[in-house]
Amino acid sequence: MVYERDFIGYGQNPPDVKWPDGKTLALSLVFNYEEGGEHSYPVDGVVESIGEFGPVDMGTRDVGMETVYEYGQRVGIWRILNLLKKKKVKATFYAAAKALEVNPAAAKMIVSDGHEICDHGYRWTETFKMTYEEEREEIRKSVETIERITGKKPVGFYAREPSENTIDILAEFDNFIYDSDSYDDDLPHKYKNNRLLIVPYTPDANDFHFLSPMHRFATSSQFLEYITNTFDVLYEESREVPKMMSAAFHIRVSGRPGRFPALVKFLDYVLSKKDVWIATREEIARYWLENYENKK
Repeated sequence: MVYERDFIGYGQNPPDVKWPDGKTLALSLVFNYEEGGEHSYPVDGVVESIGEFGPVDMGTRDVGMETVYEYGQRVGIWRILNLLKKKKVKATFYAAAKALEVNPAAAKMIVSDGHEICDHGYRWTETFKMTYEEEREEIRKSVETIERITGKKPVGFYAREPSENTIDILAEFDNFIYDSDSYDDDLPHKYKNNRLLIVPYTPDANDFHFLSPMHRFATSSQFLEYITNTFDVLYEESREVPKMMSAAFHIRVSGRPGRFPALVKFLDYVLSKKDVWIATREEIARYWLENYENKK
């Protein structure tokens, strides 16, 4: 089925929905957990191009880039998990199944600490290059791997680079209730008659932009200012209508000491505010489906 664009959305008629306990703003903290699943020339013939610096300029292993990703598994994941436990907040981990496979101890802690694992594919494979059948098999493989490692099938999906078939393929799997391959709104919504809920993500309030080739943020204070500004606008607007914010982090990025303070200060800031519901994307999706979509 050809993916159809929607330029209208809720418009001037946002849904009259309140978050739990009268909260006005739902905040989704997302930690991308991908290390070990990135592009690798020996595996998929592609040199990974997103990192602390540019990739090697030939078809071979980029060992330096590989160690950048390894830092996320060796150090960053533990720094972030310890912080979330200290602050007593729950988050969603966009986990490539391969990343869970290479560090089962971390996978176990993510689950035991009560965080959500959202299916981020098996590896960084461009699903838009696949046939319908190839993409469906790739998703099946990631679901099976995540269930084997964590004991639970994921209920959410984020491809990073979806195809026009992705949302329809996901609806064929009974475990999925939401997809986040959209950046089109500040609230969840449905796509056509698909049974899945779209829980929009963020391309901008995202530490991804520290990395090469973007380099939009140079210091933790710059990133902190941006995500705090995002929060403040949505928090103020939520006094009139409910809002949702996604704040996006990567364990190899914000897990670095020089960037970590932005995450710490942002959590302290939002925890000081009333009327904010910090929730996993699964919690947001289930609440929305129960209290809004299924009552239309």
